[in-house]
Amino acid sequence: MNAPRVYGRWERPRSAGFFGLTWGVSLLGLGLIVAVMASFMLIQSIQISATLLAGAAVIFVPLAITRDGRTGWELLLLRTQFAMARARGELTYRSGRFSRMPGLAKLPGLLADSRLTEYETAGGKRFAMLHIRRTDHYTVVLRVLARGKELVDQHQIDTWVEGYGQFLAAQSRGGEVVAITAVLENTVETRLKHTLEVARLVRDTAPAFAKQVMGEAAADSGGVGVRIDARIAITFRAIGKGRIRRDQPEQAREIGQRLQSVLSQLAHAGLPATPMQAWEVLALVRSRYDLASQRDVETAGRAITESQSWDSVGPIAHADRWDHYVHDAARSITWEMDGAPRGAVMETVLEELLRPRPDVPRKRVAIVYRLHSAADATSLVDSDFRDAIAAEQTERGIASASARIRVANTSAAREEQARGAGLTRFGVLVTVTDHLDGDLPGIEASVKGMAAASRLSVRRCYGYQAAAFAASLGIGLVLPEHTSISKGVSA
Repeated sequence: MNAPRVYGRWERPRSAGFFGLTWGVSLLGLGLIVAVMASFMLIQSIQISATLLAGAAVIFVPLAITRDGRTGWELLLLRTQFAMARARGELTYRSGRFSRMPGLAKLPGLLADSRLTEYETAGGKRFAMLHIRRTDHYTVVLRVLARGKELVDQHQIDTWVEGYGQFLAAQSRGGEVVAITAVLENTVETRLKHTLEVARLVRDTAPAFAKQVMGEAAADSGGVGVRIDARIAITFRAIGKGRIRRDQPEQAREIGQRLQSVLSQLAHAGLPATPMQAWEVLALVRSRYDLASQRDVETAGRAITESQSWDSVGPIAHADRWDHYVHDAARSITWEMDGAPRGAVMETVLEELLRPRPDVPRKRVAIVYRLHSAADATSLVDSDFRDAIAAEQTERGIASASARIRVANTSAAREEQARGAGLTRFGVLVTVTDHLDGDLPGIEASVKGMAAASRLSVRRCYGYQAAAFAASLGIGLVLPEHTSISKGVSA
């Protein structure tokens, strides 16, 4: 019997400095000490030197102390930016018939400058393409038929996992893919799709008994009232140079040529996929911002394009709060991954988090993969290995044990990258949506319990709930590309 296959060896990049600090913070601390000492030697004033020392401490200490993965300066800037946005009224959004732009319900925030178009590949497949003009990113969303693991051999599951890793590595080689977002979403089952499909299949000339059986089958479908939707969004940088980069049809042609190989790679990973069309993306976004529209959207189907456009699928009103997000008649909370599962894990590590639950009927888990190009990956794995060795040589005690593990992990990463594996940064966003009178404290406890069972450390997205909600939709919004805080003060 073969031993179960395990996965892991992920490491957060960190430059080694003094006393567990990063190299940049260590150099800053040395520079401040030298500056204070030089000023004392030149001025010979204890009072002035003490003032300079206090100022140096104010600069250095918030960078040296971190909380929830953020430095003190980062937390202060986040609070300040949120307070300034609230004072300017940027956290409240109103649209609709009596707004300043009557008849429009544009998407708010970072999605305000996005555009949705539809094109066709050379093979005749139509696909929707979203363009976020601020970052010049183009996104294609693929609907995936998620397969369960029932009656599937472990060898086949291992092959699928390996195929998915090869899919990620293949997308990173050219350096044109910014991110890949895999979304597994639990939504309330309205049974409308089943009813409409049965109505389409049943003919008027069918026997009465056959009609009765089909009607009962449609009425009994849906299980516990929660269904699973899966999709993968692939976000590209603008491809080409000069005029081609600014020509949207040219970008669609280039992306369309790559779609067939992407679909083949996903099929090899056990994920048969098909590109989502414009009407499907419209229905997706409309029903996530306005829960009450879900039945209307599913009833309309393709006809939704007759009454809705990309400028009308946003919420009528929203309020971005510090710890939650209110949109129309719903409230959402988004958590982000604080730390990857520790140690080696099996492929079922996220099963508890992804599993549908009746007490959390609207849950969305988005795994964001930010891919390094093949050229960047080589230098990065070498740099991580050197930093790990430096940390092992400077740290003592318990810290040295973790430093030795980090050296082994980064060494393995170098070997795997040399054999053709890709280098990927990844994160997880978990969004739960419920009505305004929903039991969100109870839901929060359930989410934290599911995350703990999956050995995943999560924390609430304080100060950017609306942006995190939009990013977890899986329509091409990559949060690190929109950061407003300098990397120099971040952890």
